Amino acid sequence: MDDTCRCLGCDKQCSYNKMDILFQVMDNENDVTLTDGAGIILRVSDSYEEHFGVTKDYVQGRSVYELEEEGVFKPSVTSVVLKEKRKATIMQTNLKGHNVLTTGVPIFDDDGEIGYVISFNSIDIANVTTIFDEYEKLCELLLNYNNEIHQLRMKEISDKQFVAKSKVMMDIYELISQVADTDANVLITGETGVGKSVVAKIIHETSKRSKGPLIEINGGTIPPNLIESELFGYEKGSFTGADIKGKIGKIELANGGTLLLDEIGELPLDMQIKFLHTIQDKSITRIGGLKKIKVDFRLIAATNKDLKQSIKSNTFREDLYYRLNVIPIHIPPLRDRQADIVPLIISFLGKFNKQYNKSVTFSSDLYSLLEKQTWPGNIRQVENLVERLVVTSKDNNVNIDDLPADMETNIFSGNINYNGVLNDMLSEYEKAIFINAFKKYKTSIAIGKKLGISQTTAARKLRKYVPHYSGGKEYK
Repeated sequence: MDDTCRCLGCDKQCSYNKMDILFQVMDNENDVTLTDGAGIILRVSDSYEEHFGVTKDYVQGRSVYELEEEGVFKPSVTSVVLKEKRKATIMQTNLKGHNVLTTGVPIFDDDGEIGYVISFNSIDIANVTTIFDEYEKLCELLLNYNNEIHQLRMKEISDKQFVAKSKVMMDIYELISQVADTDANVLITGETGVGKSVVAKIIHETSKRSKGPLIEINGGTIPPNLIESELFGYEKGSFTGADIKGKIGKIELANGGTLLLDEIGELPLDMQIKFLHTIQDKSITRIGGLKKIKVDFRLIAATNKDLKQSIKSNTFREDLYYRLNVIPIHIPPLRDRQADIVPLIISFLGKFNKQYNKSVTFSSDLYSLLEKQTWPGNIRQVENLVERLVVTSKDNNVNIDDLPADMETNIFSGNINYNGVLNDMLSEYEKAIFINAFKKYKTSIAIGKKLGISQTTAARKLRKYVPHYSGGKEYK
């Protein structure tokens, strides 16, 4: 055998004719085409005629570019290979209108140029098309299922009285539905009373861990010397005063469920290090113990602190922060999402009416006034006020004059809402003055003296601004 023969088009009389062997292989394959480096078809397999609707003699010796123009096959995989100088797989349509999955393979000569292109149509494209169709149907079905699951989860969140009217809360509402079923760590931030623990509970209750425990621990309420034993537990006899039976820590109790670590910014630095290792390894060692205990929990952390500022002041570890902050959820204060105030009031009103078996309603003026409050205590303050009004109401209709005496309006306390033109703002300001004055001083005479106006003017303003006021009947 002449070992110097390296190319398929060699003119040497080799004892081992590679071209003949290639043709034999081609004839045993399904639709194989051999072209030269210019795209001229040198040979096609015997099955070509049956599948493409043209004779072998018709295509052999002709350019793939011509046959592509005629629609014998379109597009040409050979032209793609010659242009891109690499293997290519495309979907062709032949003269019979059949879809054919075709792979073209370049064969390079010693100069790095393409000497030949072999293309294979060896896959039963009918089956491939069926598979593709079934795959597309399956993808569509999965998409529909995912949408249904998403809608069910959204409804479940809604059923848990998650009030979301403002855009920012609607975005949080959507985010909860997306992350609930994952095990990604969640960091919830926001002022005290904005609803961080409510969001955490909803995430747990709508997740795949909902049947497991939700274990809550507040890092700000536990004395520093007890935090480690509360989190990690201890073995019997670990220290003086310890329970003789030992104790399981909160982290271990959360196994199979969710651990909600509130006020995580209050954790001492030494506990932050140990907790970081727990998050990384998903294992704990009890105080006084040697054995590592594997724990499977989903972590939700919450804080009202600015952890980035705590990092700068070296009171919080940066590496722990990034471990926690996989899914950040920031809940703005109520004063920054006024659209949520009235829906929250309505929600709490329904809750406490049911709880206390009452049918209390609020006047439109009361809703309007409460919507303008800054609510420094956020949702917790709203909830407490609504409960107080429901419990203390003498009848079922609650008005502005039923508000507690210590409840001041934004405008009267100087926190003016700068929406609207000056006359409207002045009117709101005046209204707030007389509402508060009437609550405090009860009569137009006393109000006139306090504000330095006549009793007649005071009575006229009260009739204008105070619901149910009449000049002849004043509260004593």
